[in-house]
Amino acid sequence: LRRVADDDEVALRVEKGHPELRGRLISTIQLARMPNAAASHELIAALEEDTLSFTGGLSFTDIIDVQLLKRIALAAGGLLLLSIALGAWRSDFAKAMLARLALSERQYPTAARFVTVTPSGVVAKGDPQTITVTLDPDGVLPDSASAALRSAGGQTTQLVLVRVKGATGKDAGKDGKPVEYKGILEHVLEDVEFRPAAHDALWPRWEKLTVLQRPAVKTLALVSHFPAYLGRADETSSIGDLRVPAGDLVRLTATLTKKVKSARIVTRDNQQAHAPLEMTLDEARTTATFGLTVNEAGYYKILLRCVDDLDNSSPVEYAIDAVKDRAPTVRISFPAQDKTVTRFAHWPVRFSGRDDYGIARAALKYRVMSAPAEGAAPAEADTAPDAADAPPAQSLALEGLITAKNQKEASGEVNFDLRPLNLQPGQRVIYWIDYEDNREPGANHGKSQTYTFNVVDVAVLQEMLDRDRNAVLEGIQTIRDKEKDTRDGVDKIRRDLPTNASPNAPTPGK
Repeated sequence: LRRVADDDEVALRVEKGHPELRGRLISTIQLARMPNAAASHELIAALEEDTLSFTGGLSFTDIIDVQLLKRIALAAGGLLLLSIALGAWRSDFAKAMLARLALSERQYPTAARFVTVTPSGVVAKGDPQTITVTLDPDGVLPDSASAALRSAGGQTTQLVLVRVKGATGKDAGKDGKPVEYKGILEHVLEDVEFRPAAHDALWPRWEKLTVLQRPAVKTLALVSHFPAYLGRADETSSIGDLRVPAGDLVRLTATLTKKVKSARIVTRDNQQAHAPLEMTLDEARTTATFGLTVNEAGYYKILLRCVDDLDNSSPVEYAIDAVKDRAPTVRISFPAQDKTVTRFAHWPVRFSGRDDYGIARAALKYRVMSAPAEGAAPAEADTAPDAADAPPAQSLALEGLITAKNQKEASGEVNFDLRPLNLQPGQRVIYWIDYEDNREPGANHGKSQTYTFNVVDVAVLQEMLDRDRNAVLEGIQTIRDKEKDTRDGVDKIRRDLPTNASPNAPTPGK
């Protein structure tokens, strides 16, 4: 019925139904279609006019097969009635069929019905992936569902989707909430497609999991810019752990495995982590840089987020060891004890010291402490030279001690002359050696142990010296007396021994 017959076929059918035409109709049609025919155009026109007059009274509907049309109409009516009956019986199937005829995506009804399925997405290589489906609680709820897995190479396997806890038992789905089924792909290493199935329901399409690499640090370069006072050239390292002087500026350059949206650095001490700081990205967004000033020991790590919204998993945490610039160490080797002196004394003070990076200057420092009033208790400053109310310390620069830049050791001797101080008996001079290192800013000061010159009157000192001398002389006399007593005892023993006694003579009675 859908095929359209040409003029020749129609003419043959007409002549078949009207034998009296005897080929006149088909001949006229063919001659009229040939404008360059050898026959006379007038003759052809006359033939065409004669054929038209001859066929004018004929009924061309006689060539239609009415019986065939009736059979087709009856069959179509039967199918229509059957479709109406089936549609009334299963209206859900009828609606799905009509929707599919309208080229819409519609599934035929099943006893089990999917509500949601984990959609297509991306997953980091090696990470686990959970596939979750939910079923309509009003439909059939099987004990388990499944998901067909198809790898990029075409291999297929099945993943069991287990009903989650709380979604089993007779009352499952009674609350009207969809029932969940879950399955876990432990390690996703390549692209994979999955298609869930539950009872008689099959998800209409394959969902795809695209595997992507997480961002990571490919290489790490660290350039240490030391403080100027250290006099050290910049140092480069590819090891992430840091051991640098406190105050050092470290320029970190991290080359990344893929393009990232953000790169941040997080530092922490032993107590807590600090707020993340943004690193600077280059135009290609594959290199991140940051200037880290090291002030204290701790740790740092680099957090990355790539353009696929994946983070670097478990970033490496590097150690930071901030080497503090310690204060110089100083000691006085002479006199190295408290002394009682007059106000005219001048003592040689020998000292030595060292620093880890370099000594800048040194000084002899002292503080004159006033004698308490007669009968008054000593003030705090008299017993604690570092007290807040102690008088300010005086300083005597030790010139010529430091002879080289960043000199780490220095020793010397200074003559501490008390005469210019105009001291009075009863006063005390507390003194020490102070070394200042080359740290900038805020130099460290190293202080030796403090010693004291106790100032007394000349007569008092002379009396003390006399007393000490007498004590020494008495001690010497005592020693001499003991030596004499010892000699006398030895002589007596010698006198008591027999003159003819032999050391080897036998003892009487033996």
